[in-house]
Amino acid sequence: MRFVLAIVSFVIGLLLVGLAVGQRTVFAPPASLVAQSTSKAEVPVTVIPGSTLNANPGYQRINISGSGDVFAAYGRTSDVQAWIGDAKHTTLRFDAEQDRLVGKTTGSARSVPDPSGSDLWYQEWQGAGQFTVRLPSDVSVVILGDGSSAAPTDVSVTWPRDTATPSVGPLLVGGGLFLVGGLALLVWAFLHQRRGRGPRRRSGGSRPPRVRASRRAAAAGAQVPRPSRRGRRPFLVVPIVLVGALGLAGCSSDYWPQGGGAATPTPSASATAATAAAPTAASKQQISRIVERVADVAAKADAAKDASMLESRFTGAALDLRKANYAIRAKDDKAEAPPAISAKEVCVALPQQTDTWPRTVFTVVAEDCQAKTAPQALTLVQASARDDYKVAYDVSLEAAAQIPSLAPTSVGAARLAGDTKLLRIAPDEIAKAYGDVLAKDSESDSASLFESEGDGLRSTIGKAYKDKKAEGLPDTAKIEYSSEVPDDSAIAIATDGAGALVSADLDEIEKVTPTAAGAEVNTQGAVQALSGVNSSTKGISATYSVQLLFSVPPVGSDDKVVLLGFTQGLTAASEVQ
Repeated sequence: MRFVLAIVSFVIGLLLVGLAVGQRTVFAPPASLVAQSTSKAEVPVTVIPGSTLNANPGYQRINISGSGDVFAAYGRTSDVQAWIGDAKHTTLRFDAEQDRLVGKTTGSARSVPDPSGSDLWYQEWQGAGQFTVRLPSDVSVVILGDGSSAAPTDVSVTWPRDTATPSVGPLLVGGGLFLVGGLALLVWAFLHQRRGRGPRRRSGGSRPPRVRASRRAAAAGAQVPRPSRRGRRPFLVVPIVLVGALGLAGCSSDYWPQGGGAATPTPSASATAATAAAPTAASKQQISRIVERVADVAAKADAAKDASMLESRFTGAALDLRKANYAIRAKDDKAEAPPAISAKEVCVALPQQTDTWPRTVFTVVAEDCQAKTAPQALTLVQASARDDYKVAYDVSLEAAAQIPSLAPTSVGAARLAGDTKLLRIAPDEIAKAYGDVLAKDSESDSASLFESEGDGLRSTIGKAYKDKKAEGLPDTAKIEYSSEVPDDSAIAIATDGAGALVSADLDEIEKVTPTAAGAEVNTQGAVQALSGVNSSTKGISATYSVQLLFSVPPVGSDDKVVLLGFTQGLTAASEVQ
C-alpha cells in the first residue's frame, strides 16, 4: 500500500510540475499585441493620437513601412493639430474588437510644408523603420511623406502584453511537495519491507538462543564498532535539494498571485497646480535645440555675410542690426562682426505659458554659465505653428547683471500686454522714457524711474557722450539728436516677484548738417561704408539701433527699473535730403 501511495504522489507531482511548465511554454500568452492600420486613404498626413497610443498599457513600438520619403515625429497633441491645420489627414484609432488601427480622414488641403526641423517636435525620424516610445496621452505621432505626396499607410503599433502566469508558482510548489512526499513514502516503504525480512523468535523448545560473535566479543571486553548510519543521509539530502530547486524556480513575481490592487496615487499640490496651469510654449529640450539651430544659422550667415540666411531665424531689431553689419563689413574689413551666439550652455530657459500663437521664449546662453562668460539674452518669438522661432532681441548682458527670480521651465511665465498697468512703467513706454534719459540724463522727467548705477549704456551714448561729440565738431557744422521707438515692439514676460523682463528697441538718430555756405560734412568708418557717401553739403543722417533688456518692478514698488543689458549698432546712414 505504501508503494501505491508513493506512486500516486509521484504522478500527481509530475502532473502539477508539467502543467506549470506548460503554462510558460505551450500555453504561454503572446508577448505582444500588434495592431495594423487598415486605412488606405491617400492623404499627406497620418496622425496617431495619444489616446490611441495609450489604448493598451506599456511602451509603444511603432513600425512604418513605405517607399519614397518617410518622416515621423511626435509632439504635444495641440501643437500637432495646429501644425496640420486644415490639411487633409487620417487619424488612427484602436479597434479593441478587431485589434486593428482604424482610420478617419478629415481636412481639405492637399499638402503641408516640409515637416523636417519644425521647432514643435519633441523628436523626429527620417526614413521607414521602427522606433519605440512611451508617450503620454497628450502627445501624438505625425507621419508624412514629403508633405505633398501620400503619407505611408503601412503603419502598426505594438504593445507588450502581460505574460504573468500567477498559477505557476503554486503549481511548482504543490508539485514539488507531492514529489517530496512520494519520495518519503518510497523510503518508508523500503524501510518497512527491510524490517519485515529480519530474524524471528522460535515459539517452542528449551534451546537457548545463539549469541552472536559480536556479543561474545563485547562480553569479553573487546571494543566492537556500532553499525554506521551514514547510509540514511542521501535520503535527507534529496528532498532538501528538490525543495530548494523548486523554490528558486518559482521565485519570480510573474509566477505568483499579486495580492491587493495597485495603489492609486494621490495627486500632490504641485502636480495639481501644474495640471491647472496653461501649457508652456516649449520644453527645456526644445529650447536647447532651438538655440542650437539659431546659433548655427547665425554662425554661417556671419561668416558668409549673407543676410538672406538670417531671415529663417532672425526678425525685428536683431535682424536689422545683423543685416546692416554685413553691409558695413562688405566695404570695411576693419568693422567688427556682431557678437557670436553660443549654444554650448543654456543658463536660463523661460517659455511663455500658452497653447496659442504668437509664442515667446526668453533664454540666456553662454559658453560657461558658471563663469559668466559673455552671456547673451535672447528673446525669441514664433509667429505661427508652421513658423520657426526667430530671435527678436539679442542682448549682451552687463557684467554685474542680476536676472530676477524666474519660474521653472516646466511651469513657464505669462507674457504681459504692452499697455499693462501691473508694472511701474508700461512696456510700450519704457524705450521712450529711457531714450529721454539718454538725452537729458538727470534732467529727464523719467530719470527717477531708472537705476543709474551700473548702467553702461549711459556712458556709451548718454548725454555726456552726446555733448562731447557736439563740442568736437567744427563751427561750420552742427549735430542734432533724436530718438524713435518702433510701434508695438516691446516684449514683456513675467517674473516671480510680479515684475517683468522687458525687451525693447530704440532708434537713436544723429543728424550732422553744415552751418556755413559751401561747407561739407565728411563721413568715415561705418557711416561711410553704409551710406556710400564720402562728403556732403546737405548733411549726413545716421541711425543707431539699440536693443535693451530691463528688469521692471511691479506697480507700487519703490524699486527702480534696471538695465540688464544692451546691444547697439549702426543700422542706417544716408545723405540728408
